[in-house]
Amino acid sequence: MQYVYPAVFIPEETESGIVYNVGYPDIPGCLTFGESISNAIEMAREALAGCLTVMQQQNDPIPVPSPVASIHCTEGFVSLIDLDMEEYRKRTEKRAVKRTVSLPQWLDSMAQEAGINFSQTIQEAIKERLGV
Repeated sequence: MQYVYPAVFIPEETESGIVYNVGYPDIPGCLTFGESISNAIEMAREALAGCLTVMQQQNDPIPVPSPVASIHCTEGFVSLIDLDMEEYRKRTEKRAVKRTVSLPQWLDSMAQEAGINFSQTIQEAIKERLGV
C-alpha cells in the first residue's frame, strides 16, 4: 500500500549545527529529526512506517492525509513524504526462511569441526556481498 502524508519540517539551531525536527499533523506523536534535510526526509519516512505499522497492528484507523494547502507552518516548511509499506515490510521483515545449500564434504567437515554457525556465516557473507 502506498501512503503520502504531509510532514512539517522545523529547523532548530543546536550546538552541533542545524537539525530538522519533523512531525505529521495527521498522526500525533509521530515525530523524528534529521541532521540534514535529506537525513530528515529519510528519518521521516522511517518514523511514518513505524507509526503506521503500530496503528495497523492495533487495528487503529489510518487517518486520511490532509491537503498540503491546509497546513500552516510559520517556522519551517511542509513536504510530502511517500511510503511504500510493502517495500518497507520486505526490507524490515525478520522472519527467517530456510534455504538448502550444497558444500563440498571436506568444507562441511572442517566447518563443523571449527564450530561454525552456518546460518550466521551465510547471512554475514550475503550482507557483505550486498553491501548492507
